[in-house]
Amino acid sequence: KNTEFENKLNEIIRNYDLTLSHLIRVGDYTLNKPGLHILEMTDAISLNYSRIKKEAPKNSLKSIIYSIEQERLLKYEKEVYGRYSLISLISEVDKKFLFGNRNDNILVCNNGVDLEDYPFTKRVIENTNI
Repeated sequence: KNTEFENKLNEIIRNYDLTLSHLIRVGDYTLNKPGLHILEMTDAISLNYSRIKKEAPKNSLKSIIYSIEQERLLKYEKEVYGRYSLISLISEVDKKFLFGNRNDNILVCNNGVDLEDYPFTKRVIENTNI
């Protein structure tokens, strides 16, 4: 952990009602602190690690490292459930992978554009000399 960051957080956190942490490594700093805490996980990093280790040669250093880290990270990612006021992920796949059908403090907020509501239309952009 970064002691300088943690000291600064401890100094200012009482001035705020809520923290928004991006990814679990930052979220660790807000645990056991006063106020509401939102963890924006983006995705299940452990799921990405499991995909990477499948692609790497079986006995390669990369495969071994990702296997160890994937198991540790999966355990930790599952443990964060209930420790934050809200957890945000970008896909239902990641949510189900980590938390199954739990819904009480998990928000799936997809990235991208809904092409049914906003279909692609070709447009001509005039050349502007900026």
